[in-house]
Amino acid sequence: MHTPALTIERIYPPQLDADNKDDRETLRIHMERYDFAAARLTGTRVLDMACGCGYGSDRLAELNPDKTVVGVDIDPAAIAFARAHYQRPNLSYVCADAETFSSAEKFHSIVSLETIEHLPRPRQLIENCAALLAEDGQIIASVPITPTLDGNPHHLHDFSTRSFFALLRPHGLLPQERFEQIQWWQFKGLFQRRTTKQHRSEGVGNAVLMYYRRHPLYLLRRLASMLRYGFSNRYLTCLFRTST
Repeated sequence: MHTPALTIERIYPPQLDADNKDDRETLRIHMERYDFAAARLTGTRVLDMACGCGYGSDRLAELNPDKTVVGVDIDPAAIAFARAHYQRPNLSYVCADAETFSSAEKFHSIVSLETIEHLPRPRQLIENCAALLAEDGQIIASVPITPTLDGNPHHLHDFSTRSFFALLRPHGLLPQERFEQIQWWQFKGLFQRRTTKQHRSEGVGNAVLMYYRRHPLYLLRRLASMLRYGFSNRYLTCLFRTST
């Protein structure tokens, strides 16, 4: 199975260099989110919505052998990679759109990490997840809570803690447990122009400068974030349940 080209959009663990500190940090921060989710799953049916290439779904299934885990992603190449590389008796995958995926059986836990900011209609995703949720079920989701539109062309929305929570509140889903992460910026290779990337963040600086040319006022948002958080991105993972 061929590993897709290296981009900033998705994590494919085989592309990451175990000897590279930045690559190790990238994988660590993603796996920590899944470990947070894995330790808090309830019920027997788990949905990993927008599972990418499957490494996180595999982690959920590995740490919860008593549960059935279903990974869903819209990208056929990602699903093919998941099926080829991450197999367990309690794990399966479906190629489908997260906004419209349906299932005859409800899910007791729905996990969706670093997904919402990628979608044109975040509310549609949350509405669909709420419809797929079993009674007294829970959603574990994450978003960046610092600006990302300038550095990641695959992101369509910025979120704060407040706007993140506001997405789920109309469905009676309220934050119960929170997990915040810090990822310090990687400066090496930011302005490289190689045809073939050697690192996910390589060349991002060029895209950032182009973004500010088109959206100069966004620089003010970036400067405000830097004053508050320094040279870092912040991510919030949260468990949501209906109020009791």
